[in-house]
Amino acid sequence: MKATEARLLDFLKRSQQFVIPIYQRTYSWTEQQCRQLWDDIIRAGKRDDISA
Repeated sequence: MKATEARLLDFLKRSQQFVIPIYQRTYSWTEQQCRQLWDDIIRAGKRDDISA
């Protein structure tokens, strides 16, 4: 696996499927944690610098 920099929106636009290993599937998020993640994604998408 090779890490590269990418803008968040470019990363999300890719046609790919993410696979979550079976041992991680039992972790569940609360509604507040999901909301926080979504808010962070929206905020990062509005930023113009590469570190967003």
